[in-house]
Amino acid sequence: MSLEVPASQQRRCAVHPDQPAGGTCTRCGSFICADCATSVPGLGVRLYCVACAARPDVNYLEALRQRYLGRRDEWAWVVGGVTLLLCVTVVAALALWGPGTRRQSLFLLVLLIPVPVGVAFFLGQRWARHALLATPLVVAVAADALYRDARFLFLLCLVPSMVTALRIHRDVRNQLFFRLPVSPEALKVMWNRRFNNRIARHALRFGLGAVLLPLWAPIAVICGAVALTRVDPKATPPIGRRGQALTGIFLGLVSPLLWWFVLLPVLDRWLSPMFYK
Repeated sequence: MSLEVPASQQRRCAVHPDQPAGGTCTRCGSFICADCATSVPGLGVRLYCVACAARPDVNYLEALRQRYLGRRDEWAWVVGGVTLLLCVTVVAALALWGPGTRRQSLFLLVLLIPVPVGVAFFLGQRWARHALLATPLVVAVAADALYRDARFLFLLCLVPSMVTALRIHRDVRNQLFFRLPVSPEALKVMWNRRFNNRIARHALRFGLGAVLLPLWAPIAVICGAVALTRVDPKATPPIGRRGQALTGIFLGLVSPLLWWFVLLPVLDRWLSPMFYK
């Protein structure tokens, strides 16, 4: 008696009937072969057919990419606003004081150096992303050549400007605005920061705030409890931040006790000599 299953009775792939099925799609349940089996970044070892893996409700990272691809982010509006402010400042200075001396006129031109870069950045020109990194340094060097006695002030403005420009250059949301390729790992980090159980993050913040001000403690506990009920690692997309929710609840419960038994007695011993001499 043979235990082999006849080829005609073996399960076949729904797309490739000539191929044996190695499993089923997690979403629709259809049989899939090795060529059709598709994993979705961020969903662990789950396998889908090609059609289901392309659905936005399944591949939430790709849906996130398509949602923001080519759309201006917050940094684009910040750069555009600063560019407009520089133009208004130069025009107002010329209207109030006129061209002034040669050095003053050159300084106004130095202030206009970021304008072409800012306009190109706002319009989504990719070269402007890299030019934005060098623009603060170019402006600081040019301004220092005109007013060497204000070098410390220019350096003071240069450091935060360079840090901000580097942050913009590395921002995933900004890269999507410029239609640059972004890895699934970076998209997952962006998803977790912006959309993954945000109330758990609020619980953590209120919990930390309750250490300084116990009035935040009930809000931390409530937010943490609500966030904890939303945690579902098996959902699509997965909902996490259990640790932040538990930490918010813990701090919300402990902070009033900390104030009552530790901090208030210490403050009382420290302030009593000042008021009861």
